[in-house]
Amino acid sequence: MTRTRKKEQAVDDETHARLSRGRPELDVVALTLSDFDFVSARDANLTRLIAYAECADAMLQREVAEKLANEAVKPERQLQIVKRGGLKLLMPLTQSRDVDVQRLAAHALANLSVNAQNQIIMAEGQGIGMLVDLLSIDSTHVQRQASKALANIGVNTDNKKKIAAAGGIRPLVRLAGSSSVAVAIEAVAALANLAVDDANEVRITEEGGLIPILACANASSTDLQSQVARALRNLSVNRDNQRIIISMGGITTLGKLRNSRNSRTSQQATRALANLGMK
Repeated sequence: MTRTRKKEQAVDDETHARLSRGRPELDVVALTLSDFDFVSARDANLTRLIAYAECADAMLQREVAEKLANEAVKPERQLQIVKRGGLKLLMPLTQSRDVDVQRLAAHALANLSVNAQNQIIMAEGQGIGMLVDLLSIDSTHVQRQASKALANIGVNTDNKKKIAAAGGIRPLVRLAGSSSVAVAIEAVAALANLAVDDANEVRITEEGGLIPILACANASSTDLQSQVARALRNLSVNRDNQRIIISMGGITTLGKLRNSRNSRTSQQATRALANLGMK
C-alpha cells in the first residue's frame, strides 16, 4: 500500500525591519519622493519616478529604491505599491550597476511579496524574473532578500511552477550551500516551498539540492536546521528521492534533527523520517 505524506509550506514570517535612511539627496528628488502617495498616485508622478529609476545617477536610484523599500514595510502599502506600478519602478533598479541600489530593490521586493495578492501580481508581471536574476548578484545582502522574496512568492501553488520555469531552482540550490548562514536559510526555505510541487521535488534533487540541504543540517543555526527539516520532509515524498536521501545518510541526519530542542525542527524531522519508513 502506497503511503503519501502531506508536504508543508510556510510563508516567511520574519519581521521586516525598516531600512535606515541614507544621506540626504537632491532637494527636488527628496520633495518629489516625500510627496509621492501610492494611494492617489498619478501617471505623471509614476512616470517621473520611473525616469529617476532608469537614470544613470546611482544617487537618484538609491533614493527611489529606499523610498519603495521603506514604504513596502507597511502592510497597508504593500498591495497599493504593486497596483500603482511599483514593479515598473523596481525593474530598472534591480538592473542598476550600484549594488546598494540592487540591495534596496531586493529588500522592497521581499517586503512586497509578503502580501498574498502581491504574490500573484508579481508572478504575472516581471517579479519572478527580477528576483531570479538577483540571485546571481555577488552580494550576500541581495541574495538573501531575493531568496526570501522567492520563498514568499513560492507559497502560491501556481507560482511554484513559474519559479522553476524561470530557472530559479538551480541558483537557489547554489545559494543553499552559501557560506552565509542568512543566505542559506532563505534559499533552503525557498526550496522547501517549491518542493511542495511534485515536479519541483524531483527537479531539486536532479539539480543536486540534497547535497547542500543535508550539509546545512550540521549548522549551529536553529533557524537553518528548521528549514532543512522542512525541506527534507517535502523532498522525501517522492520514492526515488527517498532512496537517494537514505543513501546519502539522511536517516542519521534526520535522527539528529528529531532530537533538536526546537519543537518545529523535531516535528518536521519526525515526519520526514516517517516518509522514509522510519518510526
